[in-house]
Amino acid sequence: MRADEYSLTARYARQIIRENVARELAVHATEPPAGGARFNDSSLGTDDNPLEGTQEKCLPLEVTFCIIGAGAAGLHTAMILKELGIPFDILEASDRVGGRMYTHRFSDALNDYYEVGADMRWPDIPVMKKAFSLFEELHIPLVPYNITGKNVPMMFNNILGPPLDPSEFDPYKFSVKNGGMVPDEYEYVAMGVHRFVQQACAPYLQLLMENFEEGFKKLMEVDDCSIREYMRTHMQLDYHTMQWLELEISYVHCNFLDQAFSELVIMNSNVNTERFELKCIDGGSAVVVSAMLDRIAPCKPECCTTVTRIALNRAQSKVEVNLIGPSGQSSMRQYDTVFNTTPLSCSRNMDLVDADLHPAQRDALRCLRYDTICKVAIKFETPWWIVQCGITEGGVAISDLPLRECFYPSYCMHDDPNKPAVLIVSQTAGQDAQRIASLIKQDSPVGESQLKELMLRDLARLHARSGITYDFLTSQYITHHAFDWSHNPFTSGAFALFGPGQFSHLYPYLVRPAADGRLHFAGEASSAHHGWVVGALESAQRAVMLSLLRFGRRDLAKKVEERWGPLFELEWEGQGSAHVQAMLGRIAPERMATLETTESVGDLSEYCVVKGEESNTCVDEQPCISSARSKCCIV
Repeated sequence: MRADEYSLTARYARQIIRENVARELAVHATEPPAGGARFNDSSLGTDDNPLEGTQEKCLPLEVTFCIIGAGAAGLHTAMILKELGIPFDILEASDRVGGRMYTHRFSDALNDYYEVGADMRWPDIPVMKKAFSLFEELHIPLVPYNITGKNVPMMFNNILGPPLDPSEFDPYKFSVKNGGMVPDEYEYVAMGVHRFVQQACAPYLQLLMENFEEGFKKLMEVDDCSIREYMRTHMQLDYHTMQWLELEISYVHCNFLDQAFSELVIMNSNVNTERFELKCIDGGSAVVVSAMLDRIAPCKPECCTTVTRIALNRAQSKVEVNLIGPSGQSSMRQYDTVFNTTPLSCSRNMDLVDADLHPAQRDALRCLRYDTICKVAIKFETPWWIVQCGITEGGVAISDLPLRECFYPSYCMHDDPNKPAVLIVSQTAGQDAQRIASLIKQDSPVGESQLKELMLRDLARLHARSGITYDFLTSQYITHHAFDWSHNPFTSGAFALFGPGQFSHLYPYLVRPAADGRLHFAGEASSAHHGWVVGALESAQRAVMLSLLRFGRRDLAKKVEERWGPLFELEWEGQGSAHVQAMLGRIAPERMATLETTESVGDLSEYCVVKGEESNTCVDEQPCISSARSKCCIV
């Protein structure tokens, strides 16, 4: 594909990596060699020279790889390695496989479940192609997901809606003229939150589409701005207008105004001008997890196995993994390559002192924020929202009540109305989730009477037009289940949330190997499409391809791309940055230069020349970047 055919998100990620790599090579180019053998990159190859003669000695496949974490990224990594014939172990700390793809079942009855993870709905848009391709590969049943159904209620400022007159201005009384706090002169309330956000992003998106290089430079000028700061300083919004924005958006975006403004622009590029359908998995994401496990059989994840330490043993060219097994016994294993797919918040708890991490990788583990999400689902005697409220097409109710969002499932609309049904009565984010979390217990629903009372009370208020009362809901209640992702020790959060400047400064290092190119971070946080399962899938493919380049198996990396589709974030055509990423991941920490500037530099090819001649230098020797005419030449 041509560069202009990639999504803006992929082009954005590529450009950030290219500029970061070029800056780092420019800094290294001014330094004298620091000992060790000169790095010979002929084993990596280029499009012009596949170096077919070097493959056998570089990676005979008599190796063992390790995958830490059996979530979407870990399982997809396993699927790819299995097809390549590379043996591997999968280590999973919890007693459950799937990670943040988590379906809780109340019983084995049809549709008696709810989606605990964030993957309840899948937009059928181009950036989701890899996920939908996987669904097709695994024969995953999909059904339409309705987000706007008939008779779905709303409630703000104690006003129950939707308004009987759709044309009514400011039905929830946010504007000053209606007794609220949002100034009238700019007519923001009449415009609506989503249209307002689109208009804020439009100038940058337009420039990115017309002239990507100029648009990128313009967006980088505000990369250090949070959404709050940008709207306050560049759009001159007052405090109350920003509060209104956050109120109406924070039910889907944790700490919305504290995210990077550049993140908002790139996120909106995926859906800004497209009309798309939403799908959900019939049977929940557990169906996908089960199908992925079938593909890697007979290999099985080793559950209840906690990794405590990852260290590079340069003398033996191995990565040491210390772990505690199900019996509580400690042990150490050695691997040729390790894929760490755990959330960064959990990786932070591992001993990585001897893993030869780049300083920016350590910084990412320490400071990258994860979203706070809580969910509560109740199993009722009947689907009363269908029978008595006429909500027959599914949908989502939003409000400023403590429950914030209520999801009416699309997959059980035609089930027997006289049988029990499950309703996701609450999804919260940010501070709302923190407060709900205080009522959630580890053994939910045990000890959650206060949570139950709050949920039933809010449901009664939200559905009062249909005559639904608290007493009625109490009589319908069977049981419930609640989950708090932030206090789950195996995730410590829902998904990665990049603050101002974090993506441009941390992402290039999250996608780079460490530990002599033998340790790779994978998972949605190390993807341009963070927050989505598709990001986890992309990160897995990227990590495997870079690991193969590390061992000189460019032929296998090509096979991975041909088998699983192009990976637009990874640029390895011609003199792309992927080969240099694989090389930079082999540099020991004591020889890493600290960058003094973040200003844009010239094209990567100005600093990096990848030679194609064969050499007798072993790929396991210590890499070294030598200076040549003040440019970096990988000879």
